Amino acid sequence: MKILHTSDWHLGQHFMGKSRRDEHRAFIDWLLVLVGKENIDAVIVAGDIFDTGSPPSYAREMYHQLVLDMKARACQLVIVAGNHDSVSMLNESKSLLSYLDTQVSSQANLDDIEAHVIPLMNKQGEIAAWVCAVPYLRPKDVMKSLSGQSEQDKKIGLMQHISDFYQQVYLLAREKNKTLKMPVPIIGTGHLTAMGGQASESVRDLYVGTLEALPTSVFPAFDYLALGHIHRAQAITKDGRFRYSGSPIPLSFDELGREKTLVILDTDLFVEELEEKELPVMGDLFASGPEENKIEPIKLVNIPMFQPMASLKGSLKEVTKQLNEKGLVEGVKPGQTLWLEVTIIADDYLSDVQKRIMEVIDDKPIELLRVMRKSTLEKRADVFESRQTLSELTVGDVFEKSLQTNLDIEQEDAKTLTKLFHVCLAEMEESQNGLSDDVEAIENAHSEKTNKNSEENDESHEEEQE
Repeated sequence: MKILHTSDWHLGQHFMGKSRRDEHRAFIDWLLVLVGKENIDAVIVAGDIFDTGSPPSYAREMYHQLVLDMKARACQLVIVAGNHDSVSMLNESKSLLSYLDTQVSSQANLDDIEAHVIPLMNKQGEIAAWVCAVPYLRPKDVMKSLSGQSEQDKKIGLMQHISDFYQQVYLLAREKNKTLKMPVPIIGTGHLTAMGGQASESVRDLYVGTLEALPTSVFPAFDYLALGHIHRAQAITKDGRFRYSGSPIPLSFDELGREKTLVILDTDLFVEELEEKELPVMGDLFASGPEENKIEPIKLVNIPMFQPMASLKGSLKEVTKQLNEKGLVEGVKPGQTLWLEVTIIADDYLSDVQKRIMEVIDDKPIELLRVMRKSTLEKRADVFESRQTLSELTVGDVFEKSLQTNLDIEQEDAKTLTKLFHVCLAEMEESQNGLSDDVEAIENAHSEKTNKNSEENDESHEEEQE
């Protein structure tokens, strides 16, 4: 079967005074076409379906119409609550929606683990996957606070309770799997900050109790983990098994640099692998195999931008030049306007910046939503403030970003420094390779010596026994 993973829709959001209703409607229409085109069997929304606990009426209408549209396409819908969602509001229609093949997990329930294990059915009406539907975990849902605990004890205790809850749900799914003729994939969900995830300015700092981020070791060995909360699409494990789908529309200007995506998981690979084995044992969707024959179990689908947005940065002269370029408004359709953010970098305070920008865009389909001013010193700090983890950056990337922070270096000097850097890097790697060979030789010699001593000791021991 095919499972679609998405999250962080934030229906009902207002962005700097602008409604996102038309964007969300356009996205949902596009999504429904994709569900039919790709023959999707189930859709998982990993939290923050709404932007607030009391969303506007049009957002609720979109939500309920989505359920009906999915039902009409014989596509199951699984919705888990995020930190923006109201538990009571989601529970209002939860029971009714279950009759329309939509399952809602609004709150962790330690007394009813069964409610968190949801079967996904294929077109033949057979169970083709299990979803461990874990919503945003509030501390009060998984543990009781004890007096006299230190901050560190609270962190350790909360992490252990979260891990225990995930394990209970996962183990129940494993037990249910044993009752089937052939085991099926187990898909996990989560709405939290996991270590390695890159945030954006639209992501509200999410603290699960006193925990800023959870290590991936907290999660069981899911065949796939559908995460929500971080708005930038990204994998947090090397094999891509644990992944944030990201938000479908840019929820802040700093999300404009990357494509918005959703994930399609194809479990047919899991079934094919099991059929090659004699016993019904667990398969692995992400098992490594020969690269030339390997088929990826997931596909990332780029989402179109339904509302033109742009963020310009530079001196007033540079920004004015960018505003006059034809390409800036090429993608703007009739009846639309470009939402614009401008950051002016200048050491001198310019009191009429906004007025001068408004004069430039007066005859253009552009709405100026925000103007910010920064000094060159602030820019240096911003350039180096990478929203990437070091594990995703190469040594060359770090060097390049370091160069960018020093605005006093001329372009020709930067090229020379970069060339010298790569020469040094090549020499260092060559030296390290030689050192690795030496270390390996020493380890091998030590191993041989250890084995020889062990053999001599065995022979001596046998002689003593004789």
